[in-house]
Formats: sequence, structure tokens, C-alpha cells
Amino acid sequence: MSRELSNWQELLDSFTETGVRQGKVSKIHQTRNNNAERIKILLEDEELRVVLLKWMNHQVKHQRSLEAAICFRETGNRQFSLKDYATCIELYSQSILSCPVENEVECSLAHANRSAALFQLNLFEDCLHDIGMALMKNYPNHLLPKILTRKIKCLRKLGLMEDCQTTLEELEAALMHLQVSEKNKIKSDIKVVMMDHQDNENIQDRDLGFGDRIIPFCGENLSFKGASAALDIRHSMEKGRYVVANRDIMAGETLFVEQPNALVVLSDFQTARCHHCTREMPLKRYPCLSCGKIWFCSNACRQESSCYHTFECGLESILNSVGIAHLGARIVVSYGLETVLGFLKDAESVKKVPGIESTYDTKSYQVMFHLVSHTERMAPDELYQYALTAAFLTLLLEQHTKFFQFASQEARYLVGGLILVHVCQMVSNAHAITELCALDETNERQERIATAIYPSASLMNHSCDPTVINSFQGSTLIVRAIREVRQGEEVFNCYGPHYRRMRRTERLELLESQYSFVCTCEHCRDANTEDFQDVIYSFACPSCSGSLVNPNGSQPSAQYQMTLCRSCRTHQSYFTQLKADLEAVSLDAREAMDQGDIMEAIKLLTKCVQLRNKALFKGHPDLGKSADKLAQCYAFIGKYEECEKMLRISLTAVEQRYGKYSIEMANELQKFTDVLMELASSKNQELRDELVRHLEEAMFIYRIHFGPWSHSYKELQRKKVHLTSLLMK
Repeated sequence: MSRELSNWQELLDSFTETGVRQGKVSKIHQTRNNNAERIKILLEDEELRVVLLKWMNHQVKHQRSLEAAICFRETGNRQFSLKDYATCIELYSQSILSCPVENEVECSLAHANRSAALFQLNLFEDCLHDIGMALMKNYPNHLLPKILTRKIKCLRKLGLMEDCQTTLEELEAALMHLQVSEKNKIKSDIKVVMMDHQDNENIQDRDLGFGDRIIPFCGENLSFKGASAALDIRHSMEKGRYVVANRDIMAGETLFVEQPNALVVLSDFQTARCHHCTREMPLKRYPCLSCGKIWFCSNACRQESSCYHTFECGLESILNSVGIAHLGARIVVSYGLETVLGFLKDAESVKKVPGIESTYDTKSYQVMFHLVSHTERMAPDELYQYALTAAFLTLLLEQHTKFFQFASQEARYLVGGLILVHVCQMVSNAHAITELCALDETNERQERIATAIYPSASLMNHSCDPTVINSFQGSTLIVRAIREVRQGEEVFNCYGPHYRRMRRTERLELLESQYSFVCTCEHCRDANTEDFQDVIYSFACPSCSGSLVNPNGSQPSAQYQMTLCRSCRTHQSYFTQLKADLEAVSLDAREAMDQGDIMEAIKLLTKCVQLRNKALFKGHPDLGKSADKLAQCYAFIGKYEECEKMLRISLTAVEQRYGKYSIEMANELQKFTDVLMELASSKNQELRDELVRHLEEAMFIYRIHFGPWSHSYKELQRKKVHLTSLLMK
């Protein structure tokens, strides 16, 4: 594939392959601690610059032609007739952008047509803006009555009666050239509009919030923005900055409630989500009036986004192609040229480390600059690709925006160096904004909708056994404790690899390759420490039901049949347990279930569970799955007492494997409480008390993982209310 037609990653790979041979990759890597110089080297490479510009211009097409403008407008008219107003706004916007400057009349028609679509979406202020633009650009006289009538309707909707009266006079003058019948029809329409009682719609955007504002445990820390007052920042040469508890913290407490410093909505969600805050689009939404492609949930979000969208407008496709680097560039663009260059000139600010030598204000560019980037630890080819991407983004801002309008060449290299810093930061500091999306009436899943940077939460170090869990309320990051933290202890996040879900060697490899550090948490520091998976996937001790050590296969056959119990430290027969599990494996109930023979399936599964209950450790997934399948069969025929017994086995397996506060545990508890609800009508007070306890446990887990607004949490709330009504009978 030619360079001009490649996607961005293919182009990077091609450049890197050539750069390795020509020594360019090593040159960038050897230019130590000077990112501006790295950008300068790349952009002064004439061969490289030419290819970058060709590829860029192939992606960004801003050619103006009257034919294109007319084509976009006429296509927009067809969409208008289909009432697809969002699409036709984009098409009319493309018509405006495509129209040559000298063709004012064509441009005025596109503005007028877009005003009609905006009116249909109740965007009256935007409609007035487009009407004004159309009138400025020699809108045809014979069409004036139509557009002035629309203007009067907008002004009436907004309660601007003084302006409405002035426009009525303009309309009266425009009607002079019309035939009497046409004139009377328009006057009749206006009379209806003026007599119609309408509420003043010139009101603020409605609150799109989630309800009560979440407050961090002990209130917000004034010197550590977004963090709880129960947290402090500490620093050491080995760790850098990290987070500690300054008092005891209980599981479930909220430790961070942080707004993003910057975010980028993923391309798949750019029509369904607000470009600025990620909220789902309400019925009344606001387009960018330049490109028509980007939408906002409120006029406030549209205005706030202007600091970056002014420069990104029309470049969405090419910015999406560079992936997470887009977020790195947006940080620089959002702060603006004057701010970032002013920061670099202030040697004291560049040197001072926020949180240690000054307050940690997440809105400060100083805070963003000092986030860890690991630039100097990166592999040469990796750094070269990030540097190329930063150079390309610098060139894009130079060629297709006014960001560098009054900047020197040196200033452009400095800004390119800052983009490189932030691109590298994103690799280890960016957060995926996720949202719990309903699959159906009962099932939900986490869906990634945006990438963002949260400077305060980024200071938490990693542990494979973390202290916290992250969730989102819109774009607000909410971090809650999932276990107790004692005063003086460090608060840990998990960067992905968890000791319950991944083996030690895999975790170490992933963390070092992506985050450039060797994990030294208690589950990683000792190479002789057993993997958690070896404990879970083990056989049960016949004496104490503990976990048997799996032999490594190198022992003599006589010893191979005996193994050590991790709990009681006695040697037990491994062969006996293996034989029982092999027999359980042979009891396959799938065929019986497929044929609808539920009783045969129960017979086979009962034997399977009995064998595995004796042979396998209580946390073994195979034991849990077999018990869960048998529970499903019992529930199908209404035998809830037997179903309850099997789910207790499954619950134990899930808790052992995933932990007390895992989302898997909450899901299992939800199933268990469904069964207990069927049995709650009995007079068994002990069973009812257990049901209440498990409902509260599941609600607690859903609250710390997803928040009290989640479907699962609300479902359990309804279940608890229903149970209360039963108990009152």
C-alpha cells in the first residue's frame, strides 16, 4: 500500500522500518531530555515532511467549488424532506465550507436552509444566527418573506418582542413585490404566530445531572483537587509521587471525585454523545455551526469546547486516526499557545513538583506537565513512533489551523515537544471512560465511550491487589475503596493486571512493556510466590478441604501420587482426587439438556457435583460451574430448596476466585437472592434475615462498582422493598 493511502499506523510502521535502517530511530532516542529538539529533527527532515504533508492533505480535503456546494445543499434538501435534520445540518454545513468566497448567494442559500433545520430542532438562537448570515450574504429578494417569517417565529419563541416588531416591518417591505394572494397567505400565517400564546423558551439548558452530587470521604482536599481530605501526596526517589491515607478508611468510602482535565469521545460515539462531557444527547442538542459534524448536549458545553474545537473543527477524521495521541494534542490546544509557552519560560514552575512543592491544582498546566511520561525509558522504535505522531500533529496545527498564526518556528518546536510529552503521558496515565449499558431488561455491560486524563487519580501507584475500584458518573471519575486502609498505608489502583485474573509472569511483562516499571507488590516481588491461579485450580485435601499443591511432574511416579496440602501441611493422595475429577468430566449433561430431558440432566449433574465437591478445591471454577448448572435445572422445575443448596457451592467458588467485593460476586448474589425470594414467603425468619443480608451485600458491591444509579442496584432496591412488604404480612 502506498504511503499516501495507508492508515496512520501503517504509515508509522513504514517510517520506523526505514528509520531503523537509516539511523533516524536511534538519533531520536539518543537526543536525551530535549523533546523540542526531537520534533525539530523530524520536521526539518525534508523527505519526511513531504510525505507527512501529502498524507495529511489526502485526509483533509478543503477544496472549494460551486458544484460541490450545490451538491451538498441539494442532498441536504432531500434529507430535510425525510425529516433527518441532524444529517441535513451536516450537509448544509459542508455546502457552506465548500462554497467559494465569491459565490455569496449560494452560501446564503445553504445558511437559510440550515436555519430551517435548526428551527425544526428548536434551536432558535442558532436559527437566528444562520438567518443573519444568509441576509449578510445577498440572500435573494424573492425568498426574503420565507426567511423573515422564520425569523419572526424564532423571536416570538424566544420572547424577543422588540426585535419581532422590527422584523415585522422588514417583512412588510419585502411583501410589496408579491402577488396579493401570496401576500395575504403570509400575513395570515404571521397573524396566527403573533396571536398564539407561547412560553418564553429563552431559558437555560436543563440540568442533565445524575441527581445528588457525590462528595469525597471527609470532604474534598483543598490542596489535592478531586481527592478526599483523607488522602495526602507523598514523594520518594524510588516511587516518585504516591497517595497515602492520613486516617483509617473503610471499604466503600469515596476517595476521588474528579473531573477530567481533558477527554476525547471515541469515534463510534461522536454522534450519540456530547463532544465535551460524554453525556447522552438529549432531545434538544446543539451542533457545531462550522462543521456540522460535532454535537453537544447543551449550549454551555458548546461554548466551553471552543478553546479546542476552534482548532480541531473539520479535522475530526484525521485526529481520530492518530488514536490516543489526539488527547495529548488536545491538552496543549485547550490551554492555548500563550499559556504553554509562558509556562516554559517560567523556570521555577517547570522545576517545581506539584503536590510536593506546591498545591495540586488539576486545572493548572504545571500539574499536567509534571505527570510521568517515561519518555526516556521507552524502546527506541516506540519513542520514534510517538515523536513522529507529535511532529505530525504539530504540522497539522501549523498547516490547517490558526493555532501558530503569530508563533516563531522555535515556538512551534517547543509546542511539538510538549505534545510529545503529553502523548507519552497518555500511555501510562489515560483512563478509559466506561458506562454501564443495558443489553436487555436484566443484563448490563461496561462500554468504553471516551478516553480522558485525571491528574489526581493518576498519582495512585499500581498494585495487583488494589485498594480501589473506579467508576464513572458521566465523565466524572469516582474512586471508592474496596477494602480497609489503615492510616499511613498507601492507596493503590490497578492498571489492568490483577493477581486474581492473570499469572505473575504475564502481569510483570505487561506492566513493564506498557508502564515501564517492574511491579513489586506482594503478589509479584517474590518469584517463588505461588500464582493465585495455582491455588484456585487445585484439588481439595481429603483431611481439611484445603488446597493441594500441584506436582510439577518431575518427581518419581511413587511420589507423584502424593502431594502437600497448603493448609494442614500433610501429604495427600493426588491420584485419588484426579480420578474422581476425571469421572466427573465424563458425566456430560449437555446432550440431555439439549434434548429437554431435565431429569436425566439433574441425575448426571448431581453425580458430577458430588464428585467435584470431594475432589476439587472449593474455589475451583469447574466446581462452581457444575453447581450453577444444576441450580438452573432445579430452578426450571421449581425445586428452589435444592437450587439454593447448589448456589451456595457456586457462591463460595466465586468468592474464592474473584473476591468478596468483586462484580462477579454481586452477580452471583443477585441470582442467589432471586432464589431466596422464592423461599421467603415461608415463615423461616432465619432465611429472611439471610436474604436481607445478601441483598445489602450485593447492593454495596454494585454501589462501589457502578454507583447507585445503575440498573442492577435499582433492581435490588426494588427487591428489598418487595421483601419488606412480605415481612409485614
